[in-house]
Amino acid sequence: MKSVLCIFRAACFSPGMVERDEAILRAVGSRLQSAGYTMSFIHEEELTADTPMPDITLHMVRSPHALSILTLWEKAGCRVLNSTEGVRNAERETLAHLCAEQRITTPKTWIVDTANLNTSTVITTEGLHEAITFPCWVKRTGSCAQQPDDVCFASDINAYEQSIARLHARGIGKAVVMEHLEGVCIKFYAIQGTDFLHFLHAKKLGYDKFNANYSAYEKREEEHNKGEIAYQLPIAKLCQSLDEAKDLFKLKVYGGDAIIGPDGIARLIDLNDWPSFSACREKAADAIAQLVTMHE
Repeated sequence: MKSVLCIFRAACFSPGMVERDEAILRAVGSRLQSAGYTMSFIHEEELTADTPMPDITLHMVRSPHALSILTLWEKAGCRVLNSTEGVRNAERETLAHLCAEQRITTPKTWIVDTANLNTSTVITTEGLHEAITFPCWVKRTGSCAQQPDDVCFASDINAYEQSIARLHARGIGKAVVMEHLEGVCIKFYAIQGTDFLHFLHAKKLGYDKFNANYSAYEKREEEHNKGEIAYQLPIAKLCQSLDEAKDLFKLKVYGGDAIIGPDGIARLIDLNDWPSFSACREKAADAIAQLVTMHE
């Protein structure tokens, strides 16, 4: 039977979530081991050019070094889930461009040079250049928040400039700025090629990677978004549009955040290349194991 290597995400990319992130990979590994696969587990920091290449790699890595090794493995015939291209596509700046290209519904988004606030490009399907509007959300580039200031709500230009200045002081050259939308914040989880889809109101998640009742980002979203509307159909439509663009996004195991506005449309605000699936771990592990075995 084939060998499978599971690679845990580095702690710096998983603040407050290390145990939850590890748990989903261990749950999938348990199912694959029962199916006869040879399993092994390492942490992202332990992956080196000398690590023996398995037949299949299930991973949550984010560092350029680890992704470069997995890219070589892909070229050598290893089946890597998610693909390294998919992981890079989930990074915020790249994601903004891909969503515009594929007409995935998102809030209006700008890419800002943190060294020059006058240098910003709005990413829209029409390719227009417009001034940033307030309130808005200021996010560091990359694939995930690593500390609370990586995602900030800016109610006005002063708060916006302060957020940009903090990112610049940390050596982060670009920021992704999203318009604030009224609506309900929903977390969703999907596994391409299966019928798995799970979603819930963000405030019901019940944990926080930055030590609040639920994540700092979700808490701020809830403070600034009011009202409840049905969200099953809007989320299903959003995931369908992501699935239809699968050849471009190249993600099979993913989750995200969306705002459902009064118009009933779900707009994508974040995409995670491999979430912890804490709200639905056992069912997600079944589906991911199914995804692995169905292609063998």
